[in-house]
Amino acid sequence: MLTLANSIDYLSIQGLPWVLGAWVGLILLRPFATFVHEVGHIIPALLFTKQDVFIRVGQNGSKWNGKVGNILWEFNIMNGNEGFSGYDKASLNKVSLFIVISGGLLSSFSMACVTGWQIFGNHHPIWIEIFLVSWFCANALVFIRSVIPLRLKPTNSFPEGPPSDGLELKNLFFK
Repeated sequence: MLTLANSIDYLSIQGLPWVLGAWVGLILLRPFATFVHEVGHIIPALLFTKQDVFIRVGQNGSKWNGKVGNILWEFNIMNGNEGFSGYDKASLNKVSLFIVISGGLLSSFSMACVTGWQIFGNHHPIWIEIFLVSWFCANALVFIRSVIPLRLKPTNSFPEGPPSDGLELKNLFFK
């Protein structure tokens, strides 16, 4: 029997609405998990570069966009698994670039770990538990998708498919 802090058997008819709720939560929270990942890239990029940096979550050409300090941003819920961090890579040495690329991985991994600790370390009402499970899964999926060295699904901005963070790190040191 699969249970978390509550006594609901999630693999039963009683648990089915909660499992479906967690799936819906995963879909709705995915753009925000992508945002957390991209912020992990942008924070060190701001420290190492003097130019503006760009962060985009979702499809290119969003209705929600703006500028805060040196950060240009776009946010769109459509295709929330797409994320992009733009910064002047040419001005960074290998160590700085390693830190910037790894920042996204570290932020997704850290968020998944903190959320997992919160799920298993504390007792919550069922609706909070379902939200936390969705948030954990969204961040864990962003981390897994980013750490494996491969080209991701092609997009309008990257017709050949953008490189994952894992592929960028591999190319940084082994190319």
